[in-house]
Amino acid sequence: MAKPTRTAKQLHQLLIERIEAIPDLHGQTTDVHRGRVVGMSGDGEGGPNWMLWATTDWSMRRADIAQIIRQLQQQFDLED
Repeated sequence: MAKPTRTAKQLHQLLIERIEAIPDLHGQTTDVHRGRVVGMSGDGEGGPNWMLWATTDWSMRRADIAQIIRQLQQQFDLED
């Protein structure tokens, strides 16, 4: 079954809304704010067809943010 689609702008906004719902990140600028949603080749098996392009200091990565991105990738595809 095909996933609902969203534009890159809509996906980015959904990411920001969910990140800002994390109490210690509300009002802070993160890599998600500075990044952008870009398309990528999906695996044809329902895997993600988009990712967040951001410059990240790997020591600053947060599991909760990665989980939000994965959840949205499972929920929505990027509109062609």
